[in-house]
Amino acid sequence: MQLNTTATATDWNAIADAPGLDQSRYTEDSKLFVQFYRQPMLQPGKSREAGRAIYQEVDCIKIMVPGDKLSVIDRPVDDLDRRRFADRYAKWQAGAGATVEGTPLASLPRMTPGKVEEYKYFNVHTVEQMAAAPDNLGQKFMSFHEDKRSAKAFLEIAKGNAPIEKMNEELKARDAKIEELQAQIEAITKMMGAKNKAKTEE
Repeated sequence: MQLNTTATATDWNAIADAPGLDQSRYTEDSKLFVQFYRQPMLQPGKSREAGRAIYQEVDCIKIMVPGDKLSVIDRPVDDLDRRRFADRYAKWQAGAGATVEGTPLASLPRMTPGKVEEYKYFNVHTVEQMAAAPDNLGQKFMSFHEDKRSAKAFLEIAKGNAPIEKMNEELKARDAKIEELQAQIEAITKMMGAKNKAKTEE
């Protein structure tokens, strides 16, 4: 009798959706302190392509057991969190607004923390948004037009740096490959030398 040994991957999403699976495990969720927030995270691939730092805001969750300082979960939100804390997550999303992607406004020269917060009030969070901001915003800020020119210049310079950044990454990858090949050659050479020595001694 031949057994079928083909393994089938477990669909954890289907298990998580199974009715009644998590109810008993998470009955005390109402007592937890749950906080949703957004955290900008660097996007390496997009940053290399653009020649500047590109960040994307990611939904995160902090879960704490009241009275227990050691029991803290702090990480990006996953599908289970969205189902487990569906009501709280939906309410938070309604007030959090859309996620933002781009180069942080603080990257501009002479951009102070105070000015960054003032621009955020008018939904200008990134260098890209500053460069495209309407001129009438200048009525709110004395240095707006200078900041806008600075943002445009920043993006133009970064655009020119993008091919250089890409080339540097390719050179690093090539150097790493060369080092790996050299290590393999040295290992083979040592092994062959040991074999030749053994034959000579015979």
